[in-house]
Formats: sequence, C-alpha cells, structure tokens
Amino acid sequence: MKCLGIGEKNINNMFFKNKEKSYKENLDNVSIEENFENLIFFTKLISHLEYFVFFGSLLGLVRENNLIEGDDDIDLYVNMKHRDELIKILKDNSVEVNLDLSVNKNDSFLQIKRSINNKNLICDFYFYEDHLDEKFIVEKWNFEGGTNDTSKHLRIPKIYIFPIQTKTVRSFQINFPAEPIYLCEFLYGKNWRSKLKKDYEYTIKVIDGKPILFKIKKTLFGIKYLIE
Repeated sequence: MKCLGIGEKNINNMFFKNKEKSYKENLDNVSIEENFENLIFFTKLISHLEYFVFFGSLLGLVRENNLIEGDDDIDLYVNMKHRDELIKILKDNSVEVNLDLSVNKNDSFLQIKRSINNKNLICDFYFYEDHLDEKFIVEKWNFEGGTNDTSKHLRIPKIYIFPIQTKTVRSFQINFPAEPIYLCEFLYGKNWRSKLKKDYEYTIKVIDGKPILFKIKKTLFGIKYLIE
C-alpha cells in the first residue's frame, strides 16, 4: 500500500520520535561570561554538598584564572551519596532534570541544560565514589562516556582531592580539589599549560584507571594518535 504525499521519513517521524542523546547535539555558542554565570549559579545551589570543579572547568580556572574560551559546558564532581539530593535541589529551583536523556540513564553522570540570554548552557555533573578504594576515588563516566569496563573507570588519588578547599574567584566562593596543579598534570599530562583544542589537537583515553593524552596529528595517510 502506498501513501501519497507523505515521505517515508515523515511517516517514521509521525510514529517514532528521535530521542535526544545529549544536549550537546543542539548546542549554542556561549561566551566565557555566560559559562561563568552558569558555574556560579550551580555552585551556589550545591555549596553545602561535597563537590569541586573538575576537567575543563578546573583546567581553565587553574591555568588562566578563568574558564576556557570555547568550552561548551561546566564540569563539576559531586560525591555519589549526594546524587538524589542534587536532583531534588535542581528541581526545587525550577531547573529541568531530564532523566530520559540517554546520557542521564547512567547513575554516574547527569547533564543539565539551563537558558541564559536565550542560549542553552550545559552543566555536567560527574558522580564519584570514595568508598571503593582506600587510596583513590573512582569515577565511572569521565572521558570515556560511561562503561562497565572497570579499567576505564577513572581512579584519582585521594591526596589530590582531599581536603576540598574553597577559593575566591571574582569574589565568588568555589570549591577546588586539594591539589589542583597536580590534578591538572594528572588529567592532561606534563604539558597541561599548553593550550590545545579538544578532539582536534588531542583526545584522552583512560587506560587501567589513568588518563592518557594522545595528540592528534593529521597526515597524508590519515590521522595518527601520539602519546605525549
């Protein structure tokens, strides 16, 4: 039977809605100031929880005393024990929490969208566990995007994390790990102060619990990945 005037794609769209995997699929270009405003909004909401800035947000604040130009989100580490409380806080403050989003199906991660100046801004919450190992915190989402492979779970020395410290950034109080400089080197290698563009100039893989930075080099024969 043939349907006149309706393409196959349109028919599929009538009955099967494409589920959004991540808010980054439809991301707006945001400024450092808009990202910083987003950072302050969320850190104020969760100031009483065990949290600290991490990944790109930590790198920018340590290396440049600011967020990174072109960074598309805010990265916060939160103790797993606070996950349910965090979700409740967000909802109580009229922040949309979409647990049907594909990336939010994993309990180790939560991606939140918030609008500023009619732009969609993102905050990524990574939930770490501090009771699985005496010497390390364990975070299962990290650079790999969530996996059951324990060798790809990020294992971070607790001496780099605790005690969590509060620092003043532009008159705002923000939580940092105990050893931010050592952590930047742990995450991004010995040349962490050099500015590289993620996914274009470098990528990071977790191998046996440790992050390994690979520089991306384009050649006539394809792309090469070089360990720093």
